[in-house]
Amino acid sequence: MDMLNVPTAGPKAGPFTKLQLAIGGIDEDMLRRCPPRDWGVAKGIGSIGLCVATYLTSLFFLMANKLFAPPGQIRIELLVPSIFFAIFIIVIDAYQINRTSWHLSGIAELKRGGFDISGPAVRIKAGVFLAIRIMLSIGLAQLTAIFVSLLIYGGDINSPIEKKYLEANKHLIGPATALVDSEIQRATESVTTQSVRMAKLSAQVASLRQGEIDPSANDPQVQHAQQELQQLIDQKAKADEDVRNAETSVSNELGGLKGAAPGRGPRYRAAVDQLNNARARAQEITKQLNAARDRLDALRKRIPPADDSSRQRLREQRIAFEKTLNAENAELSKLKEELANLTRGRESAIRRAIENAPDHVDAENGFLAQLSELERIAEKDTWIAFIIGLIDVVSFGLELSAVLAKVTSYVPTTYAALLARDAYMQAVRTVDDMMTELKSIEDPPGILPPETPLDDGQGSGAASGPDPFANSSDPPPQPAKRPRGRPRKYPRPDEPLQVPVREKIEDSNQADQGQ
Repeated sequence: MDMLNVPTAGPKAGPFTKLQLAIGGIDEDMLRRCPPRDWGVAKGIGSIGLCVATYLTSLFFLMANKLFAPPGQIRIELLVPSIFFAIFIIVIDAYQINRTSWHLSGIAELKRGGFDISGPAVRIKAGVFLAIRIMLSIGLAQLTAIFVSLLIYGGDINSPIEKKYLEANKHLIGPATALVDSEIQRATESVTTQSVRMAKLSAQVASLRQGEIDPSANDPQVQHAQQELQQLIDQKAKADEDVRNAETSVSNELGGLKGAAPGRGPRYRAAVDQLNNARARAQEITKQLNAARDRLDALRKRIPPADDSSRQRLREQRIAFEKTLNAENAELSKLKEELANLTRGRESAIRRAIENAPDHVDAENGFLAQLSELERIAEKDTWIAFIIGLIDVVSFGLELSAVLAKVTSYVPTTYAALLARDAYMQAVRTVDDMMTELKSIEDPPGILPPETPLDDGQGSGAASGPDPFANSSDPPPQPAKRPRGRPRKYPRPDEPLQVPVREKIEDSNQADQGQ
C-alpha cells in the first residue's frame, strides 16, 4: 500500500510532544499521516532543541549575573531576559532552519524516487539562512568562551585586581581594621558581662526554688553541715576503696601471686597491717559520717517549718527572679547574635569602612579589567589559551547541535516526502485553477471562436467541419490532451498554439512592429 496516498490517523500528541514538534518545526496533522518511525525522529530533534534552550537559558543567566549583578550575588530577575533570548534563538531555528531543512529533505526524497522538483532558489535561501545562523553561533560561542573563562579563572583574575586595590588603599586598611576589631571587642565584653549576670540570677533562682521546697536549705548552719556531710561521704568512699585494695594485696601475698613464696612472711604481715589500718580508718570515718548526719538532722529539727505566708513570699520572689532571668537570657541571646554577625562580617565591615573614606580608591574590577587580566593570563600560559579555545569549540557545538542534527544528518522520513509533495501539488492545483479561470474569461460561453484564416493555400472549408473524404468507420478525432506538469509560458514550435496564447503572441508582435 502506498504510504504517501493513504492517510493514517496517528496518536494525538500531548502537551510535551506538541512542544517538541513546535521546536522541531513539524506539522502535527501531517505527522499523523506518517509511520511511527517518523515520530521518533521528530521527537528526537525536538528534544535536542529543548536541551539547547535549557543550556542557553543557563548560559545567558550566568552571563547576565556576571555583567549586571554585584560580586557574590545572584539576581533572579535576570532569568526572564535569559529565557526570552533562548526562546528567540530556538524559534529562529524552528522556522528558518528546521522547516526549510524538512522541505529540502523531501525534495531530495522525491528526486530519489524519480521526480525532480528542485530549484536553485530554495537551496540558495536555505544556505543563506544556515550561514547566518552559523555566524550567530560563532559569535555566541566566542562570548560563551569569554564568560565561562571568566568564571573558571575568576580567582586568578581577581587576585591581581585585589592586590592593586589593597596597594592603593593600604593607608586606610589599618584604621578600618582597628575600628571593626574594637567593635567586636566591645560586643565580646558585653556577652561576658551578661553571662556573669545570668549565672548569678540562675543561682538565686535555684536558691529560692530550694527554699520554697525546703526552708532549712537556706540556713547557713545547715548549709555548712551539708558541706561537711558531703566531704565525709567522699572520704568514706575513698576509705572503702583502700580496704578493698588492701584485702586484694593480702590475698595475693598469701597465695604467692607477686613472685614471693606463699605463706605468712613479712610481706604478708605488712599487707595485713595495711588492711587493718584501712579498716580502722573506714570505721572512724563511718562514725564521723553518722555523727554529721545526726547534727544535720538536729539542725533541721530546730528550724521551724515555713508557713504559707513564707512559702508565698518565696514563690513571688522566685517568679520575679525568673522573669528577670528570662529577660536577661533574651538579652544575652541578642548580644551573642550581634557578636556572631560582627565576627562573620568582619571582612565586609572593613571593606565598607575603607569605601566610606573620602580618599578611597575604587577597585578596577569591571568587565574590561577582567578581560585584560584574562588576556594577560592567556598570553602568559598557552595551555590556558588552549582551554579557552576548547571551550569555544564545545560551546559552538552545543549551541548549534539542534541545527546540525537536522541539517547535517541524513534520516529519510515519510514526513519530509509528504511535505514536499503536498507543497508541489498545491502549487500545481493553484496554477490549474488559475488557467481554468483565465480560459473562462477569454472564451465566455455562447460566443463562437473566430474563424481560422486560410493558411498555405488551404480552403476555408478545411479549417472547420467534418472531413468529407474521411472513412466513416474510423473513430472520431479526440481533442488534444494537455501534457502533464506545469504549463509552459511559451509553446514549443511543433505544438499548436492555443487561442488565448496565440492572440497574446500576435498582440505582442504587433506591438513590437508598431514600436
